[in-house]
Amino acid sequence: MKDFQSNDEFFAALRALIHRLCDEHRLVPLGRLLPGYLAFNGLADGWNELCNALKATRGLGHQAFNAADWDTLNNLTHAADLATNRQQNSN
Repeated sequence: MKDFQSNDEFFAALRALIHRLCDEHRLVPLGRLLPGYLAFNGLADGWNELCNALKATRGLGHQAFNAADWDTLNNLTHAADLATNRQQNSN
């Protein structure tokens, strides 16, 4: 599992995944991922929306992605899940 050292690193990986999906015209994964990405506001609700979008995208299953993108998606989902859990535990 990749540990992202900063939000910048996390979002760089997320944007790279989105760009690859766009380049490959992968509309179904993009349709699940983009609403959470575009609605992200940096607050707890934004992290929750993004995490839910990542999980929904991952719900398509590994067969919908190449191996590298599947790993990236899992890493991003795990990191977003950790971020949302940290925020909930700090309240």
